[in-house]
Amino acid sequence: MLVHEDNNQNGPDELKQLTYDEALTQVGGAGLYQKRAFLIFGLQWMITNWILFSPVFFFIEPTVDCKYNGECLSECTSESLDEKCLNYVCGDSERREFVIGESLNTAFNALLPCNKQLQSIIKSIVYIGSLSGFFVFSFIADNYGRKLALSISWGMATLGSLLLAFAMNYSMIAIGIFLLGFGGNPAITVHYSFINEHSQGHFREFQNVGVQVFFGVGEFTIITLAYFITKWRWLAISVAIPTVLLNLCNFLIFESPQFLYSKNKKKCVKILNQIAKINGTQPLAINDLISNPQSKENNSRVYTVWDLLKYKSLRYVFFAGLMMFFAIQVTYYGISFVSDQLGLDFFLSNFIIAFFELLAYATTDFFITKLKRKKNIIGGFFIVGFMSLYFIFKSDHILYRVFQGILAGLMRFLICVVWALGYVYVSELFPSVVRSLALCLISAGGSLGSIVQAFLINICASINIHPMVAFGFIAFLCSLLLFPLRETLHQPLLEKIEEDKDRIRKSMLQVNESEEITTSIPTLNSKEK
Repeated sequence: MLVHEDNNQNGPDELKQLTYDEALTQVGGAGLYQKRAFLIFGLQWMITNWILFSPVFFFIEPTVDCKYNGECLSECTSESLDEKCLNYVCGDSERREFVIGESLNTAFNALLPCNKQLQSIIKSIVYIGSLSGFFVFSFIADNYGRKLALSISWGMATLGSLLLAFAMNYSMIAIGIFLLGFGGNPAITVHYSFINEHSQGHFREFQNVGVQVFFGVGEFTIITLAYFITKWRWLAISVAIPTVLLNLCNFLIFESPQFLYSKNKKKCVKILNQIAKINGTQPLAINDLISNPQSKENNSRVYTVWDLLKYKSLRYVFFAGLMMFFAIQVTYYGISFVSDQLGLDFFLSNFIIAFFELLAYATTDFFITKLKRKKNIIGGFFIVGFMSLYFIFKSDHILYRVFQGILAGLMRFLICVVWALGYVYVSELFPSVVRSLALCLISAGGSLGSIVQAFLINICASINIHPMVAFGFIAFLCSLLLFPLRETLHQPLLEKIEEDKDRIRKSMLQVNESEEITTSIPTLNSKEK
């Protein structure tokens, strides 16, 4: 009897079930598995930088060597292929022998700058690919799994890298570059769902910005590679090799346990125990984890962009996030593509910009646990807009040109801080059931900005305005949309959509009330009968 009494006393403690966060704490939310995954994600971010920035170096403007031809020397007064010289060279196919270069601008016995529209399309097609990929892989990630989305998207990037490396014409180039963006950019965006769902505490915040430090390192390395590897094909092969190898690393990444928690408790516990095994922590029993009341509904439910627009709690957040990333990527990629207009050497300008970018990510990573998201993003946009006013003025003085380069670097520093905080902010604003969908679609809005900047640069050239002024103006306008959003620093991550949570709470209250009414009806005993 004594033993029986002890069992009854201990029963409630033994039957106490853990929430998902408590279960993740038990198996380890910042252990060896999370560090391994962070390293793999970081390497994929580094190579994705190569994917996104390689078009800058694939299309380095060719130079002109008139070979003492009098007519050519009268039209082309310097080695640069300016508008007057380009019109002369493009006027006759025989004159193209004066053009020297090893980039895609002169590949396949053609001169791509003679067709500016086609050149702009091919340059921006990596971002068109990103835009398309975000729609496809956001749907896969939130409905069929983060790992499936990651594996397929990185596979598409691999296919694109191989197609580009062995391309025989501009059609193959366009398809290859499209697939690079289609797979690469969505893959690294899905990483945020993994990080936020299998990590905890300050380490989660550290990883969210830490992957962007790898992105900054990637920019340094691609600039260095492009400096020494001047032939576009060998540069493409250099991008393809690590892209192919990183497919193997995806086998070391488990499906997000929080995604499985919303679908299947048994599979969630299985993944958590695999994490526990690597982290050397205590595993879970199936009954240790409390059941998710929405798991049955989520098993059959398919989340789409309509869910982001249908619910009032998500609608404006989604729109503001879209415009925030649009402004970020217009400015971010625009600075890279106008680096040849800063008055300095092309590679020197890019090294200065890359230095400020790496410094931005490293600084943000160091302070991420203390930086308020909303306040610093708005402040960064305002300062970028103010700095862009300097580019209204024009001068050929060497100090003016040097200061232009430094100012462009500082603008890149600020926009990178804003971008790093923006990814963290967006992933904290949305509940887990639509987090990947929201992140990918908002990033798609950013990709639209990266496409627009290529055409915006040409428009600014036609009206004689420096593109930096336009970038700053867009950043300032979009920052105004962020004021109504809430701050998320040190706030718990959302798991369910607010309206769904209220609906479930009301239905449970109704069930409880009906049970109370049923139990309160007096039962007649046998004598009264």
